[in-house]
Amino acid sequence: MKSQLKKIVTSLLACTLLSPFTAAFSANEELALQAVFLGRFAQFIEWPDKGKQSEKFVITLIDENPFDKLLDELYENKKIHGKAIKIHYVTRIEDIQESDILYITLDNPQEVQKVINYAQKESILTISERRGFAQRGGIIQLNFVMQKTQLTINYASAQRSDIKIRAPLLAIAKQVIRGEVQ
Repeated sequence: MKSQLKKIVTSLLACTLLSPFTAAFSANEELALQAVFLGRFAQFIEWPDKGKQSEKFVITLIDENPFDKLLDELYENKKIHGKAIKIHYVTRIEDIQESDILYITLDNPQEVQKVINYAQKESILTISERRGFAQRGGIIQLNFVMQKTQLTINYASAQRSDIKIRAPLLAIAKQVIRGEVQ
């Protein structure tokens, strides 16, 4: 009986001590999934032909880069829509330039709104994991709840940006915003 109790206490102690490492591992897994999703979403998106004939498919991150070198490594020598992928890192809206996807990590709600407005005018797909992002006009809000991916898609914002989202992506969204929300 004592040996069984000792095993149980040891197991509980190990679980308690290892839980921060498990959480860190989960965060790394989530970042890796987010990095993959950035490229995968593009398969279900149609951008307008506004005379832009860029030779590269540009994924831009504004503000912090939570991915470190992961995006560069993941998309090196890969193509999206037949174009080589360029990862672009910026800290200011003025530096965004020509982009196809804009991943937003800004904290300031006013700055986020300015970037969303800019992206809508330029037909750039906006993605963020920030709470309320899609409700403020961002196109795809990507969240992980209990280790499951959840998408909120603001279809109305995509339409305002002249971006078409194909049905398979809409079908997996937890929520699709079709009307005005802001």
